[in-house]
Amino acid sequence: MKEAIITDLNGLFVDVALVDISETGYLSLTAPDDRSQDGQQQITGYQVALSVPPGLYKPRFDRASYDAHQDATDTFNAARAEWLSKSEDERGQEPVAPIPPAFWGEGLTPEEIAALQPAPPEPTAEQLRMAQLETDNALLLLDLAGTQARQLQAEQDHAALLLQLAEGGVL
Repeated sequence: MKEAIITDLNGLFVDVALVDISETGYLSLTAPDDRSQDGQQQITGYQVALSVPPGLYKPRFDRASYDAHQDATDTFNAARAEWLSKSEDERGQEPVAPIPPAFWGEGLTPEEIAALQPAPPEPTAEQLRMAQLETDNALLLLDLAGTQARQLQAEQDHAALLLQLAEGGVL
């Protein structure tokens, strides 16, 4: 058994069902007692036996993309069977298999996804005070570094002046 996704008519995730491991692709789901005027059953959704990639908030199955890929795969299989049936000197270049597109996409808009994200919590008075103290501490450290730099410069200037006086014979 494996997981299959039940979607609505627009391909949006609705539910999960267990299906036989051999099932692939998608099947139309119908309501058993709901028939249209022409006697055919109404399609109510789809059962998709393809895994959903992680990271989607509301997965949406793209049936058109899946159908187009299936058509391309059928064309490739026919071309490859014809290519294999020819002798090696008649073959030419081997047909290339189609690359499968992403069959699942995001069903929500970026705005809807942003609305799902929780707002950052308001900081408490203690957190605000802690941030203020950290800012004050950083400013004090900058001020200290400036003072130390000025002191070092003054000491160097004083030493240069003493050296100049000593060389001039004043001291």
